[in-house]
Amino acid sequence: MQQQQIPVIPSRYYLRLIDILIQTNQYDNVLLTAIRDQLSASDLLSIQQIEQFIELGLSLPNTKDLAFQLGKNIKLSSHSLVGYALMTSPHLEHALKLIAQYFRLIMPSFKLSIQYLKDQQKVELLFEPILKMNKQCLAFHIEAIAVAFYYSLLELAGQQLQRYQVYLSVPEPKYKEQYVHLIKAHFTFNYSWISGIRVVIDQQQLALPLPLADAHSLKVVEQRCQEQIQKIYHQGEIVEWVSMMLRQANQIPTLKECAKVLNISTKTLQRYLQQQGVEFHRLKQEISVERAIDLLENSSFTITHIAYELGYSNPANFTRAFHKVMGCSPQSYRLNLNK
Repeated sequence: MQQQQIPVIPSRYYLRLIDILIQTNQYDNVLLTAIRDQLSASDLLSIQQIEQFIELGLSLPNTKDLAFQLGKNIKLSSHSLVGYALMTSPHLEHALKLIAQYFRLIMPSFKLSIQYLKDQQKVELLFEPILKMNKQCLAFHIEAIAVAFYYSLLELAGQQLQRYQVYLSVPEPKYKEQYVHLIKAHFTFNYSWISGIRVVIDQQQLALPLPLADAHSLKVVEQRCQEQIQKIYHQGEIVEWVSMMLRQANQIPTLKECAKVLNISTKTLQRYLQQQGVEFHRLKQEISVERAIDLLENSSFTITHIAYELGYSNPANFTRAFHKVMGCSPQSYRLNLNK
């Protein structure tokens, strides 16, 4: 089943990537300029467009470290409103909480969560993908986000920042010596605990004062960030995002899990969906059946396996839900395919 590709990712970072390639003067700049013009025609790109673009970029000679170079060249100002909010924060903890709160305005294909490990006096940041992308595209984003976060933190706190730990779920790159120069962090690759990035910082560093703190400017910019989030949700994109999460997650998420990814309460999510004439339970049921049909038609998974993959507590519940919509059991549906 072909999933709908919805443009949801800001194009600004990928336009910056083209600028990096053009500045090297190693490639066909006419072609790169044409690609830049094509991408800049829209503020948002789909995952499919980004996958194709990254495949093209990495196919060029001497671009193995392209993700590293992109991350290195992303400044706080690259994040538009969110970047200015970070810069005017009073201390590092406030800035980190803002990054998590508005990360979907930076890179909506990933989520960022913060946890306090009180027994270890550490704070943990987890960057995890929420949209499906191919292996090459995922690895590219993990590395670019990790490096960009390093330089953003350095730009925020400067040399007062103490060394911290960064864990990436990607293989160690051949150009690993470039990471040695990132002296404020120790990078560990092939991390298997999550798919994404784990950053661990001493809690005592959260109180570090930031040099550009400005309470008035921060209040104004935070309000504008909130307005931007509200605008996105009121325009109906909230339905598209919830639909994509329901379609693409390994196990279909609950209302609470969807709300957590979007960094809003379950009541707020329900209200936004209702404003668009959508009920979460019905949307989840429709997409569960879509995914079930796809798996029944295009995989050899057992009915039990499909039930658990779709988040059902037992196969009987899955069978009843499927029968209610399709008028037959999953087993009967599969048998009829082979007639």
